[in-house]
Amino acid sequence: MKLVHRPVPVAASRDLRQHPTLIIRRGTPGEVMNTTGFYYTVTFWPFGPEGATVTIPNLSRADLTAA
Repeated sequence: MKLVHRPVPVAASRDLRQHPTLIIRRGTPGEVMNTTGFYYTVTFWPFGPEGATVTIPNLSRADLTAA
């Protein structure tokens, strides 16, 4: 049996920054693409589904909310 990877929809629960630059605003939709232990790699769509994507590794549950 082959496992099928289905991304999990989430949203940023807070503004995500790489000081001092704001990378992702709170509420921006995204999908969990990978998990490693307690950390998640998430792809966000800050400019809508047809725009550019931003992938951020090493996010915790506190950074995300279910969408």
